[in-house]
Amino acid sequence: MYKTLIIVFNIFLSAAAFSQNADEFFYQRAIAKKDSGLYNESKNDLDKAISINASNGKAYFYRAEVKVMLNMNPEAMRDYNKCISLLPSDTNAYFQRALLNARMNDHRNAIKDYTKALNLDKNMFEIYPLRAKSKAILSDYRGAIRDYSYFFDLYPDSNIVIFPRACNKIEIKDFYGAIEDLNLLIKSDTSNADVFIKRGIARMELDMTDDALKDFNQALSIDSKNAEAFYQRGILNKKKGDNLSACYDFSRAGELGHNLAYGAIKVLCQ
Repeated sequence: MYKTLIIVFNIFLSAAAFSQNADEFFYQRAIAKKDSGLYNESKNDLDKAISINASNGKAYFYRAEVKVMLNMNPEAMRDYNKCISLLPSDTNAYFQRALLNARMNDHRNAIKDYTKALNLDKNMFEIYPLRAKSKAILSDYRGAIRDYSYFFDLYPDSNIVIFPRACNKIEIKDFYGAIEDLNLLIKSDTSNADVFIKRGIARMELDMTDDALKDFNQALSIDSKNAEAFYQRGILNKKKGDNLSACYDFSRAGELGHNLAYGAIKVLCQ
């Protein structure tokens, strides 16, 4: 279908190229090419559309999308900026610029754009987990928890925010809250080693050493080469005064690539 559309646009382009609507023909043909995965060709047509009509905000938007697909991120950012200057109420432009900011590790501006998009359309609920992730990267753990919780209140049957919310709760030392979240996940799925590791960490912080040990052991029964599980069990064994077992766990963690394990070995096991 897309190839047929492109052929049709080519037929009419020669006649239309010199008319006042030539930019629209290039623009529409570019969309068809983009949708069929012809990103370089789409970009070329959008270049032409913009050269004819530099006030076409949507042309900048789609050229930005195409540039993202071509890994031209700084150039795409300039196009999103131009699009927003021409279309300051375009919710999707703010949203897509936020995603690009996050991809480029500019999380402060990503949060600003996510928030602007939400101000324009309060029903873009998918933004909350994305904004929460950026907040967590900037160590705004409480802000991240609020966003994850808002999304979970809207979609209580969705588990996608429970694990990151639990991780953020651990960061603010809300260990009981983290355990509550992780219990919800384990109730529905007992096959995720990372969930048991996080619950083990929370339990260890609460001096629930026997339960923490069970969690780390369960994680290793699921994934016998999980470096983090060995490392955390090593910390627990050290806390219990079992240095021999701790050194074994740190050694296994180091062999499996944990970057903190050998530092622990130098301190404890020499």
